[in-house]
Amino acid sequence: MINTTLMKTVALAALLSMASACQAADVMVGKHLSTQELAQYASAPTVQIESQSFKVLSSGTRTKAAGAASSAVTQVANERGVVGESRNEVVVSQVPVDSVRQAVSSLPATPVSAEYYGHLNISTLRFASFQDAVNARTQLKKTLPQARVDVPIQYAKPVAR
Repeated sequence: MINTTLMKTVALAALLSMASACQAADVMVGKHLSTQELAQYASAPTVQIESQSFKVLSSGTRTKAAGAASSAVTQVANERGVVGESRNEVVVSQVPVDSVRQAVSSLPATPVSAEYYGHLNISTLRFASFQDAVNARTQLKKTLPQARVDVPIQYAKPVAR
């Protein structure tokens, strides 16, 4: 016999997970938010990257495959209201990785992880928050003016064909 308390707990957990999935589905990557939907985020923090501003909609972690570490992700909306996703990364290219390593040591926020590809002159730095990534980008552009420094934001999910 199955304990009724256990069944109630399982049913409640299922309902809560379905409710959160439905809520998350409302703000999917690539969705264009209406003016009313954007108004719901009026008090959300705004982050500036040069001339573009982004509303931070949510921050969290995404679990990768079984046994792999989870990674921080942030959902943002651009000025047109299109929802994108950042993994709080800064990608630095067109300079030797040793220059990037040296510049990273002087950043106010330490990257959570860093990957350096010397043969390609590409470095990928992951930060705890979107704001930390944007601040690091600004500092790295000043420190390494010859480098290309970006904070990638994905506006569509890849689809297997």
